[in-house]
Amino acid sequence: MFLISSFTLHVRLTRRWAVFCQSLSEINIVVQQLDEVGREVKLWLHIGGGHYLSVTSGFRCVDLRKWFQPQDQKDPKPTRKGIALNFDQWVRMRNIVEAINNDHPVLAAALPCYMQEGHLAMFECRECYPFLKLA
Repeated sequence: MFLISSFTLHVRLTRRWAVFCQSLSEINIVVQQLDEVGREVKLWLHIGGGHYLSVTSGFRCVDLRKWFQPQDQKDPKPTRKGIALNFDQWVRMRNIVEAINNDHPVLAAALPCYMQEGHLAMFECRECYPFLKLA
């Protein structure tokens, strides 16, 4: 098992926060579409590393979850590490996000990994492509 520095962890979390915040409008639109009768909705957003957010028809929630890829399988699988927010909780979460960004301008100004100067070449970044297996 390896340990990452607190600085590295801070950078990863800040970049994931940036992706999450940039996606809020899209998430809100999809959540509203779930109320339309017969509307098929499927949103799966990569936040960074193995973390994804999903909103799908049949499940009236916003699911934030860590995923992993079993060695013997092609597709990633969800872990138990995550949270499914019902729509009332999602509204409260949006308000909390706004308050956090107002109180912490450094977080509000954060940029996603792929927008950072010196970002790794395509497919080399494990934050952007956590499950890519190069031959």
